[in-house]
Amino acid sequence: MGGVDRADQNINAYRISLRTKKWWWPYFAHVLELVMQNAWLLFRRTDAHTAEPLDLLAFRRRIVQVYLMRHGAIAKPRRAARLALPAVHRVPDEVRFDGVAVGHFAGPSQTTKRCALCKKNTKKLCLKCTVGLHNQCFNAFHGIH
Repeated sequence: MGGVDRADQNINAYRISLRTKKWWWPYFAHVLELVMQNAWLLFRRTDAHTAEPLDLLAFRRRIVQVYLMRHGAIAKPRRAARLALPAVHRVPDEVRFDGVAVGHFAGPSQTTKRCALCKKNTKKLCLKCTVGLHNQCFNAFHGIH
C-alpha cells in the first residue's frame, strides 16, 4: 500500500477543488491529477531529473507553461456589453405620461416580455410604448390614478 498512499499524499498536496454541476468532472480532474503525479514519478527516474531536479509543484507548473506556449491563444480584447436601458428611461416622458386617451392600450404580445414595473414575465404590452406591462402595472407606469 505504500505506492497508493504516496500517490494520494502527492495528489492531496495540490488538489484541484471543483464545484460543478457535472457529476463526472471531479472524476475527470482526479484522473488528470493521477496522470500528472505518475508523469512526475517517471520524470524523477530519468536522467533529466538529475540535471534539473523539480518537485511536484514545479513539474506541474512546467507542464502548464509548455501547454500554454504551444496551444494557448491570446484572447482578443472584447468590447464591453452595452446594458439595455430600463423601460422607464427608454420611453420618453412626453409619450409615457400623455394619458390613456391618446393611444395607450394594453394589448396581447406575441412573445413573453418583462413588465417595466414589477419585472415579472407578462404577455401584455402597451401598444403605443411597446413595453411589457401587467394590467395591474399599466396605470401606475403611465401615471394614471
